[in-house]
Amino acid sequence: MGAERLMHLRTLTLQAIGPFAGRHTVDFDALGQAGLFLLEGPTGSGKSTLIDAIVFALYGKVASSEASEDRLRSAYAADDVESVVDLVFEVPAGIYRVRRTPAYQRAKRRGSGTTTANASVKAWRLPAGTDLDPATLDAVGVPLGNRLDEVGAEIQKAVGLDRTQFVQTIVLPQGEFAHFLRAKPEDRRVLLQKIFGTEVYERLASRLAEMRRESDRASAAARVALSSGASQLVGAARLADDEAADVRQAIDDAVLRGDGLVAAVRSVVAGRTDELDAWAAGARAAAVAADAVRGAARAELDRSTATDALLRRRTTLRTERAALDAAADLNAEAVLQLAAARAAQAVRPLLAGAERAATALDAARKTVTAALDGAPDDIATPPRGTDLRTHVQAAGRSSAEAAGALARLVEVEAGLTSRRRAVRRTRDTVDDLVAALAADDAWFATRPAGRAALLTELEEARARAASAGERASDLAAAIETVAAHTDLAAAERSLAEALAARTAAGAAAAVALDAERDLRAARIAGLAGELAARLDPGDACPVCGSAEHPAKAVLGADHVSAEQVEQAETARAAAESSLRAAAERCSVLEERVGALRGRVGSGTVQDATQRCDEARAALARSRAAETDVARLVPALDDFDAQTRARETERSAAVARLAGERATLEVTLLDLDAAEAEVVVGRGEHPTVVARHAELLERVAASATVLDALVEQDAAQDEAGRRQVELAEGLDAHGFDSADDARAAALDAGALADLDRVVTGYATRLDRVTAGLAEPEIAALADDLVVDVDAAATAEAAARLEAERTAGEARVAEERSAAAAVAGDAVVASATALADALGTAGPVSRLADLTGGGGGDNARNLSLATFVLMRRFEDVVAAANERLLVMSDGRFELVRSDEKEDVRARNTGLAMRVIDHRTEQARDPRTLSGGETFYVSLCLALGMADVVTAEAGGIDLGTLFVDEGFGSLDPHTLDAVLAELGRLRAGGRVVGVVSHVEVLKQSIADRIEIRPTAAGPSTLTVRAG
Repeated sequence: MGAERLMHLRTLTLQAIGPFAGRHTVDFDALGQAGLFLLEGPTGSGKSTLIDAIVFALYGKVASSEASEDRLRSAYAADDVESVVDLVFEVPAGIYRVRRTPAYQRAKRRGSGTTTANASVKAWRLPAGTDLDPATLDAVGVPLGNRLDEVGAEIQKAVGLDRTQFVQTIVLPQGEFAHFLRAKPEDRRVLLQKIFGTEVYERLASRLAEMRRESDRASAAARVALSSGASQLVGAARLADDEAADVRQAIDDAVLRGDGLVAAVRSVVAGRTDELDAWAAGARAAAVAADAVRGAARAELDRSTATDALLRRRTTLRTERAALDAAADLNAEAVLQLAAARAAQAVRPLLAGAERAATALDAARKTVTAALDGAPDDIATPPRGTDLRTHVQAAGRSSAEAAGALARLVEVEAGLTSRRRAVRRTRDTVDDLVAALAADDAWFATRPAGRAALLTELEEARARAASAGERASDLAAAIETVAAHTDLAAAERSLAEALAARTAAGAAAAVALDAERDLRAARIAGLAGELAARLDPGDACPVCGSAEHPAKAVLGADHVSAEQVEQAETARAAAESSLRAAAERCSVLEERVGALRGRVGSGTVQDATQRCDEARAALARSRAAETDVARLVPALDDFDAQTRARETERSAAVARLAGERATLEVTLLDLDAAEAEVVVGRGEHPTVVARHAELLERVAASATVLDALVEQDAAQDEAGRRQVELAEGLDAHGFDSADDARAAALDAGALADLDRVVTGYATRLDRVTAGLAEPEIAALADDLVVDVDAAATAEAAARLEAERTAGEARVAEERSAAAAVAGDAVVASATALADALGTAGPVSRLADLTGGGGGDNARNLSLATFVLMRRFEDVVAAANERLLVMSDGRFELVRSDEKEDVRARNTGLAMRVIDHRTEQARDPRTLSGGETFYVSLCLALGMADVVTAEAGGIDLGTLFVDEGFGSLDPHTLDAVLAELGRLRAGGRVVGVVSHVEVLKQSIADRIEIRPTAAGPSTLTVRAG
């Protein structure tokens, strides 16, 4: 693969990210000069943070899908320092720069608490040849956007890989692929599916299986519907048992044949429905004929009934006419009596009016007498020669004028009590206000001293609270020092144990090395005997070539076999691996102990604990002072507010006191004047009210007498007018006197009865005369006779016959229609069944094929598994290109169709390692630690090749190979480094993440990460 197709990382700058509190820049261009660099540092110092920063800059997420971006914000960063990752990379399309900040919590710039700093991104395309100095980059480049979605799309388009593919190809984690190498096929399937995203094939197989179930359910439902439709057809046609059995058998035979199902069912249905249609047509014709006969009989019955009704009506009218002729004289007398009663009825209101007027005149005269009896003597008895009406009017008018003059004094007298009460209330209010003002003056005298005390307490609390930040910093430093003492003690114990383990491992490695050396020497010494033991007479000697063997070497009884040497070699390799692991642990622990000793300084743990307790107590006092400040500030504000409110209340009280005193003075003057006026107004009476009441009574008595006199005059006039009207009315209606009119009068009920008798006679006479003159009755012959019963009997017989034939026709039509509907349903069900059967076949075959079943799938592999198997074969082929080199041609990976056990599903993802020394297939779990490492590395590189090839052939120019080199012997390590050298020759830069000392000595270019005594890590790039 040519270098022009690679993606290269150029520079990485990060600030306040993970354990890095400061700003650090990694120049990958400088590291890439040698093609191989080392990324080393203690565990937890921040090596993985660099990879997370690269992935976050490109995709906005860290490398691990389970990890959160929250860990990107450095816990050591100050609140005003922004967390940022700035990455420059190059692809064939050009040079790109992306700058991202994660979302994190920061302190609010105003007030207390925290707020969220939102994630942001900016991206640029840089001109070719741009100086990548971070200090000058902000001034160059074409912006690509600052929205998360648009920048994400531009970056993925430029790189050519999504985040998952990028992570799988930039970091080759030995541990994960060692697990992949040794995993069961089912576990291997899960990992490959995640990497290659083949869930779509499983979803396709699941959907086809669901479609098969749906088609099976549809077929079953169609069969049930067809059977149900056949039963409905039999019932609708009311077939006999043998006919019903024939229909069902014919339909079942058509279903079994399959071909021509719809046509066969349609033929069976048509045979039955045609018979029923013919029967229904005959029944309808018979019903029509019977209905015509019934119509004729009904018409004859109607004619006979009508003629008989006319004859009976003529007889009734003739009888009623004879009765009317006999009562003619009585009717004439009633007519005369009705006329006289109606005339008396007209005069009756005049008689009643005259009687009412006379009665009213008598009552008015009595009213005048009573009014005079009730009036005072000086009003009821006028002076001699004076008219009564004039005298009464003058007396009433003078009394009314005197009463009007006293009306105002009545109200004044009534209000004297309330005025006296108001004077007392005003005096009480004035006294209360004077007492309240005296109390206010005493309260105000104490306020200045109280406020001064509160202000002094507040200033002291603020002074203590101001040192809270300093006290918190002192406590954090003291706690960190105590924790460092604890960690140092634990690290020193671990270091002592590790040194002892390293000494033991060294002794064991020396013993294993001696044992291997001795066994190899013994085997070489006895090798001639071993070769001689294999020679048969006539065979050529592998050493000298002679076919003669006069003195073959003898194979000793204690001869060392190749298996014993190999076992000793394995034991020696394991002991050396244990020694390297122990040495690495010692190195790590020594670095940690040194760092912790630098952090704790020269003090003891007791000193650090005492300082921690003192700092904690000082912080508690400052925090308590903060609480006091929070309490005292509103208390002082409340104190001042109370003072201002009391001052406002006192000012209002002073103003109110002045007003109340002025009101009291005015009210007293008004009361004195009113009391003097009332004394004058009551005169000889006890009160003004008593005098006023007496005057009102005289006015009322005068008005009563005057009203009675007026009523008497009106009654006299009305009586005279009514007598004149009565005389005129009697003369107009022909009565000589009022007594004659009263004798002719009838009450309303008798008059109405007489009127009804006269009117009823005339109405009956007119009705009978008109009825006998009607043409239908006048035209009837006197001797005409009709037979209604015979006509009714004939009509009933015809009606019964019509109803019978109509019922038969209705039943025939209903059976025909029901059979037609049922037949259509049967044909529709047959059509649905044919469609369902036609659909179910292909779907079922595809579902079997993709689900791992069916006769066409010999190995019972699902579609998803088959696709994964082909991808797996590509990975194995790519891995073997490197494995044959690293293992000196010894090992080769092959895919196997064997199951791990009888219960496992057939995945086609089993793996075997061919050992070309023995030409035997081995289980990958039998490989040694070093063999597992480089085989896993080859798998990882092969996986990266396949993933990038599927992504369009874009490879990453910078790779990171994770830990695992410590398990290799020197020869294999050289082979692995040589293979990594091949990657360098292809234009890639390889970063090795390792603690192996020999790698530190052999790889000069490196990124060194070291934690400081204060906590945050530092980063140093050593290149060139």
